[in-house]
Amino acid sequence: MSLALIKRQIAQFLQTDTLEVMAIRGAWGVGKTFAWNKYLNEAKHNNRIALDNYSYVSLFGLNSMDELKLSIFMDAIHKKNIDVRCF
Repeated sequence: MSLALIKRQIAQFLQTDTLEVMAIRGAWGVGKTFAWNKYLNEAKHNNRIALDNYSYVSLFGLNSMDELKLSIFMDAIHKKNIDVRCF
């Protein structure tokens, strides 16, 4: 899958106001999280984010639906806080 296609799919996902789930698959260490964060930040700076909150969840190490639900809740971020660094 090309980087341009991934960028286009993430942009389309972020611009819709329909509640959806997006899965980004790939081998360990290929840049899935990096790509998500990069294109999410670009969308924020270009005012192209439809919904107020998003969650990025890695399924690695999750063993149940309860753990997945908790991770979705705990990792939720409001669009105004995208790219805000907390040290």
